[in-house]
Amino acid sequence: MNLFKQEDTIVALATGNIKSALAIIRISGSIAKTVVSSVFFTKNHNPVTIEDRKVYHGYIYDNDKKLDEVILYYLKAPHTYTGEDTVEISTHGNPLIVQKIVNLLLSKGIRPADKGEFTYRAFINNKMDLSEAEAVNELINSSNSKSVELALNSLQGSLSNKIKNIKQDLTTLFAYLEVSLDYPQEDIDFLTRDQKKESMQKIISQLNDLISSYSLSKLITNGIKIAIVGKPNAGKSSILNSILGYQRAIVTDIAGTTTDTIEETVEYNGISITIIDTAGIRYHTTNTIEKIGQERSKSSIEVADIILWITDSSIDFDDNDKQIANLLKDKQAKTIVVLNKSDLQQKISLTELKKIANINTVINFSTVIKTPIETILNKIFELMNLTDIEENTNVLLNTRQYNLICKVQEHLNKILELIDKGDSDEIVSFETQNALNSLNEILGIDAKEDILHTVFSKFCVGK
Repeated sequence: MNLFKQEDTIVALATGNIKSALAIIRISGSIAKTVVSSVFFTKNHNPVTIEDRKVYHGYIYDNDKKLDEVILYYLKAPHTYTGEDTVEISTHGNPLIVQKIVNLLLSKGIRPADKGEFTYRAFINNKMDLSEAEAVNELINSSNSKSVELALNSLQGSLSNKIKNIKQDLTTLFAYLEVSLDYPQEDIDFLTRDQKKESMQKIISQLNDLISSYSLSKLITNGIKIAIVGKPNAGKSSILNSILGYQRAIVTDIAGTTTDTIEETVEYNGISITIIDTAGIRYHTTNTIEKIGQERSKSSIEVADIILWITDSSIDFDDNDKQIANLLKDKQAKTIVVLNKSDLQQKISLTELKKIANINTVINFSTVIKTPIETILNKIFELMNLTDIEENTNVLLNTRQYNLICKVQEHLNKILELIDKGDSDEIVSFETQNALNSLNEILGIDAKEDILHTVFSKFCVGK
């Protein structure tokens, strides 16, 4: 992207480049209206006077050749997404038609847009700051309802406002420090050491909340990965089918039906859950296929956030269960033991179970008496701290924002240390300015070209 060549008018397909009912071609720049007016006519090839914020029905012509019947609307700068004159053409979604119209516009002095260039122009023209621009890309790429909510919340300025409030508190402190340096002999009420510490601690507390939000943001964006493990015929596939709401896995009374991992994704409470139903784990097996399946089961355990250990509570704890307990020792994933077939007489001793396994919780379950599958799912969300996510939660959406907030935290912790030691306001002022610079970088204030290129190159063309 040529970040400094904003005098060009650009064009791109704003919808997917596939056959569809409709496609939208977006044009932004100073000659957008002029160029479109030269190719947009009525059915009888009469010119159309295009006015701001009006919708027009007509035809795109290449000289005397009609290319397509379209709907067009024009938005005059600065009241547009990019802050520039913008035209959008709604055409039929055949890629051949779209390409002919785009080629026609290119022949009139418009150039193809680069990745993210429309949003870049919105940023340059102060329609949004950099954190809001990043939220646009997150919104486009969100894979579940909750991540859409968080990205939309950030696009509407929740994170920006939080950063700006922190910046304002820091700027106020910085101003006091600068005055004390410039006018040390004047009769001015300067901040006491305790007041400076109190200000710092308040800001650091807000930063800590934001830093903690990043793990939540990643979890929501990536979803929860669940490995269902257990010995053969414990009821793993029945649990999988219950979560999915349909018969994905074969369920029989024959042990070892599942010889490979089955992976499916479902959304629950707005968050993606990827469930891996693993092959039953036996203490000894000579079946080559079953051995491979069990190795894959062990690999699934390594990448899981939650392990559902399905046990048949109607039979005694055996060597297979002990082997599974050993596999689950010292794993980072949280383990939920599901005592399946709890409608029958239970023979598993919970006391014995807890002695040999690292268990977070135990749930009684039975498909016969129709235990609600929400019993398991709600416990998963509770263990992952996902039960009470507010829509207006401020979260860091990406690594860039997280690293910058961590830098701000480092500067402020150093300031707090300097204040405790009674060091000069000059050193404190220097660290405060560094912290402000990092906050500015999150918002994109005085951002360097390479940073902007990195951010906007992640976008798709047309946004």
